[in-house]
Amino acid sequence: MTKFPNATDGEFVVEIPLQFEKYTDAAMLRLQALYPACHLARQGGGVSVSLSAGFAEDQFRKDVLHVVYREKIYAETLVMRQALVAAVTGR
Repeated sequence: MTKFPNATDGEFVVEIPLQFEKYTDAAMLRLQALYPACHLARQGGGVSVSLSAGFAEDQFRKDVLHVVYREKIYAETLVMRQALVAAVTGR
């Protein structure tokens, strides 16, 4: 768990763009593993975040958006990666 400078307690919502919404649940699971002290919940078109002491809102917002984006890339390239592994291993 990473502590950030200029950190505060608080609650806020990170808005997720519409084209990324289907990746939000998987991203939230990854974030819960990285930040077990934080509470995450889907709220409308975003993620509601409850931070404990030691977390900076702007940095955590950046992390949420980064993980959602990475989840999109992972999902969209899965078939290609599976085909590559199959071609290399002869499966």
